[in-house]
Amino acid sequence: MKIVVCGAGEVGRAICESLWESNDLVLIDTDEDRVNDLYSTYDIQAIVGSATSINILREIDLSEEDVFLAVTSSDETNIIASILASELGVGHVYGRVRSTEYLEDMDFMQDALGVSRIVNPEMDAAVLISKILAFPAAESMESFSNNQIRIIELTVTEESSACNKTLMEFTKLFEGRMLICAVQRGDYVFIPNGNFEIHAGDKIHVTGKREDLKLVYQDMTRDPMTIRSLMILGGGDLTYYLVERLTKQTSMYIKVIEEDVEVGKKLALDFPMVDVVYGDAKDPLLLDEEGLESFDAVAALQNNDEENIILSSFAQDRAVPKIITRVDRPIILKHLTHLGLDTIITPKQLLAEKMIRLSRSLKATSHSSMIRLYQMVDDQVEAMEFHILNESSITGKPLKDIQLISSSLIIGIHRGDDYIIPNGSDSIEVGDDVSVITTHKNIKDITQFVQEEK
Repeated sequence: MKIVVCGAGEVGRAICESLWESNDLVLIDTDEDRVNDLYSTYDIQAIVGSATSINILREIDLSEEDVFLAVTSSDETNIIASILASELGVGHVYGRVRSTEYLEDMDFMQDALGVSRIVNPEMDAAVLISKILAFPAAESMESFSNNQIRIIELTVTEESSACNKTLMEFTKLFEGRMLICAVQRGDYVFIPNGNFEIHAGDKIHVTGKREDLKLVYQDMTRDPMTIRSLMILGGGDLTYYLVERLTKQTSMYIKVIEEDVEVGKKLALDFPMVDVVYGDAKDPLLLDEEGLESFDAVAALQNNDEENIILSSFAQDRAVPKIITRVDRPIILKHLTHLGLDTIITPKQLLAEKMIRLSRSLKATSHSSMIRLYQMVDDQVEAMEFHILNESSITGKPLKDIQLISSSLIIGIHRGDDYIIPNGSDSIEVGDDVSVITTHKNIKDITQFVQEEK
């Protein structure tokens, strides 16, 4: 299968890094320096030119089996390139579109363009932020089984019930209704077994149903905060999608500070229940006048990473309980750990992960097809969900009789309307959706988790 990536920015780079080893990858971009950089780093075909050139696309010799990913920084370029790829008979076309004007009716846009899916990083980021605001002590969150199951990241403190307990002891506290599936301790990541002991300072990833996770969340945080008020710094597309979602789902008081009068006016007209303040969010006097320190949460969502980081640090100084920071350049995230930022949201990384997930999910085998993929803990861990198509070495027998490869754990089985946090007596059957977490990369089929007999 050939995968064509249009755009050599940060999203395109992340896609190339993840997919080049197992696919015939073609990169297109007008920036010669970016193209040469990725071409010299990865074993890919690279073309300097426009993704909207019909001659270039014809030279690639695309087919209905191929995948076309339009992820340039321009909505218009992505739309035109997606239309051309669809007309050339590409079977799987995904276009990145961010503007609220284009996405007033996403289903209509997808049908009109003839693409498999329109992807919107700002909308995905808004969904993630809204979930985190529901569990504000969580540092990250992923969803499986049509949002029925979630993985939340929490930091263990000395007072946490998990502290100095084994995984087995912790699970028993909650009657097996949730599972710690990964632990980050310093620079190391563990996929724990039942005897693994949890220490203060560990970052644990807990999976379970949303209502069950509330129990562990309340227990772990002891004094769980509820977000009743939110100040948003910056009023761009991400803010629009977030406000739209929150006003439908909650009664949260929301104030937006935006310098551009036209942007602020659109927010004020579309969401009259939201307070919109016209002003420079970088002005500390304005933030104090608008009561920054009285808010339960602050989200720095401007289009400038450095400004968002500074604003988040200012909110820290004002002791705001929950702070969310937008950072668009994943490459700088590793340098921010010493700042102690609360929750960092990276829309471009979310988009790259979605594109990687979509591309890998198309490679169904005779045994299973991948329906979800998340890269976690600085890409050291992959959490994936497979639909079981046929009987294989992993079906029809108790899990205790199956030897999995190292650093891998089956964390959930979705069967009909039931979701099972598995133990050794449970089994996987044809038709199940099975969630697995692992430190291994480039897994394509669930049978790859079964250790070969010697």
